[in-house]
Amino acid sequence: MIIDYSKRAALCQAITQTLDGAHPCSLCHVVNAGKNSEKKSDLQSSAPKIDMICVSRTASFVRPFVSVEYVARDFSFDVIGRSPPVPPPRLLLS
Repeated sequence: MIIDYSKRAALCQAITQTLDGAHPCSLCHVVNAGKNSEKKSDLQSSAPKIDMICVSRTASFVRPFVSVEYVARDFSFDVIGRSPPVPPPRLLLS
């Protein structure tokens, strides 16, 4: 519509006429007719709508606290039976 209006007037005036709503084009008429028919059909259907949305309940599964008795171990060298090598091992290449 801007192109059609700009053939007869300045570009600023063409944009104003296109967007002001007082000069609707053929597409605007079709859209308005569609909107009006939607409004009429909404008013005519007075049947109650069924609400199909189910409200979900929040469920939380909390496991009960279970105390675990760990076996106490003594990792000292005299209990294991091995002591560290004395002197420490050396690299063969040095």
